[in-house]
Amino acid sequence: MVSVTIVGAGVVGLSIAKEISDLFDEVYVLEKEHRLGEHASGRSSQVNHAGIYYPSWSWKARLCVEGNKLLREFCPKYKIPYLDVGKLVVAVNEQEEQNLEELLKKGENNGVPNLKIISKEDVTKIEPNVNCLSALYVPTSGIFDTLTYLKTLSILARDKGAQVIKRTEVTKVNSIKDGFKIYINTNGGPEEFFHTDFLINAAGIFSDKIAQMVNWDNNYKIIPVRGEITRFFKSEKRPELNVSMNIYPTPQEYTINNGNKTFWTGIHLTPVLDEFKLGREVTITPFLVEPKHKEDYQTSAKPKDFLNGVNSFFPHVKQRHLQYPQAGISAKLVDHKDFLIEFDCAFPQCLHLLGFDSPGLTASLAAGLYVRKLLQENI
Repeated sequence: MVSVTIVGAGVVGLSIAKEISDLFDEVYVLEKEHRLGEHASGRSSQVNHAGIYYPSWSWKARLCVEGNKLLREFCPKYKIPYLDVGKLVVAVNEQEEQNLEELLKKGENNGVPNLKIISKEDVTKIEPNVNCLSALYVPTSGIFDTLTYLKTLSILARDKGAQVIKRTEVTKVNSIKDGFKIYINTNGGPEEFFHTDFLINAAGIFSDKIAQMVNWDNNYKIIPVRGEITRFFKSEKRPELNVSMNIYPTPQEYTINNGNKTFWTGIHLTPVLDEFKLGREVTITPFLVEPKHKEDYQTSAKPKDFLNGVNSFFPHVKQRHLQYPQAGISAKLVDHKDFLIEFDCAFPQCLHLLGFDSPGLTASLAAGLYVRKLLQENI
């Protein structure tokens, strides 16, 4: 009997479970929360990214472009609400127009199809309420119901034999010759342990903690960055607020609390899509905040923080239109700008996946396929 334990039942952990459950006798997915989607996987902006932002050699580019295509096939197949709304990355000054040219080249190098820069007049034809000099049109960007996606992954993983165990937190890992002793606390009960042959660390914001449990010499560090969200309703009474696509500014850098700079797509507009609200709401997200801890979801942004981010290209939304503040936390891996996927240097029976911030949601299906291939080649 060969067993694999995956720590973390987010989209990456569940995608891996779905892919590898036929390779092993037993696959367990441990999730410390009482339901799926309590953290990053359930608190995203629901965008299927195309892959225009990342250097072609990076995991983010490779897995995002592949994952984008896979999601566009997967969601209709399993009746997950999905819309190919497309994206406009807008330029409001001459410097930003130059940045669009660089973004176009990067996207083309990554294999993103049908990209083109369009004029202000063409933007007005498709999004009359957007103000800009020009925009990069990205047709393969979409929106989808991420919670339904997460539940579907869980069902498919279970159907293939994986056991998804909630309310179960990993408290300690002992690395031994033939695998690992995993110590767990289930539903607040006494600490227990079990043996597993292989361990996959897909614990998101806590993946650095799990990596250190496996090997004290691991010095990965995850910095939490909170992205705060607000939203407004579209209606026939306010046609000046209508928007049907993902509308993004040109990207920029953001300095996190340890002084490192991280990539940031900027505060943008995204139509909301789920089975109850098919595009009736639009989110404005993310206003970035440094939280007090890794699960600090208390919102603190003011309406003007969001308006300052979007009014240059979407001028008609006002403070009175905004409501329902929310927050999500992304896992920024210090000193890394890319996803990290590697076997532990001392205990190769453990595979670490760290730094899966954006576009981790888009990349999740491709990450599952890659991990399957990796395990087939190395185990």
